[in-house]
Amino acid sequence: MYAFFKADLKRVKLPWLKILPVKNIYFEHSMISDVKNNKFQATISPFCLLLPKKSKRPLLSLRYLGQLPNVSFLKETKPFSYRLKTKNLDLTLTSAKKPLLENQTGFIKLKPGRETWYYSLTDLAASGEIRIGKKTVKVAGQSWHDHQWADAPYENDYWLWFSVQLENGMEIICFEYGREIKKRLATVMYKNCAQKTFDVEIIPGKNSWTSPQTGASYPQEWEIIIPKGKIKLVVNSLNKNQEMIYGLINYWEGGLSVKAEIAGEKIKGLGFAELVGLPAAKNLIEIFSSKFKREFDRSLERLKIAKGRQ
Repeated sequence: MYAFFKADLKRVKLPWLKILPVKNIYFEHSMISDVKNNKFQATISPFCLLLPKKSKRPLLSLRYLGQLPNVSFLKETKPFSYRLKTKNLDLTLTSAKKPLLENQTGFIKLKPGRETWYYSLTDLAASGEIRIGKKTVKVAGQSWHDHQWADAPYENDYWLWFSVQLENGMEIICFEYGREIKKRLATVMYKNCAQKTFDVEIIPGKNSWTSPQTGASYPQEWEIIIPKGKIKLVVNSLNKNQEMIYGLINYWEGGLSVKAEIAGEKIKGLGFAELVGLPAAKNLIEIFSSKFKREFDRSLERLKIAKGRQ
């Protein structure tokens, strides 16, 4: 998983960022999961420095300093084809399908005063290398890309989000948003690229995982039912220990095994889930500050080593 964020500090108003003398802040979250050995490697760059663009083409192009001394970049080589290079990832990604527009319009009203633009590339051919510690591994497979943006202030909200890729060429994105009043929606991309949006039911199972780091409890299995689409999914986490912390926000992200039944036909697949807004029992600022200091010290040490080699 790799995520790059841009936030307007006047709109977001996160307490640990308000002291910064800038209008916008950029930050990066990424993780690599080793499902076989039940491990994951998380990387958070709390502040990223954008570098000047090398190209004037009207395509996505980001160059930035995140994990010092590495220069990371994400660039669109042609429409819906990308090259991503960070400290731990070096991937080429090419979309096999047109974009999925969430809600079939690319626009969702989550609640009064909270709206978002949102599209996904649900079937990306991926190849390249990942780095785990000092080991580099060649990889190839299927990926998923989301692009979401909104003009809304930060709120301590709850959401549960799933992306699913099935072996029959169908992809599904669905979510549940809000605490008291919940918004639920599913959009399906069929093999022929037709898209439909449905109401969805999301039912957590009994299996959960409690983080020793924060004390937060995260469900680990769900039943997802789309009655009008004749779709039923049973999804389970592949690795329980997948918690991330950024300031006052604790969240869980990880891969899923998927068993689907569509109009009576049984199909397997894989997925990904994100859970945000579940209460922590421990002080998140203390945990985040400690992690940030350790990573900052490591970055300085890597920078010293890099300068020494020049």
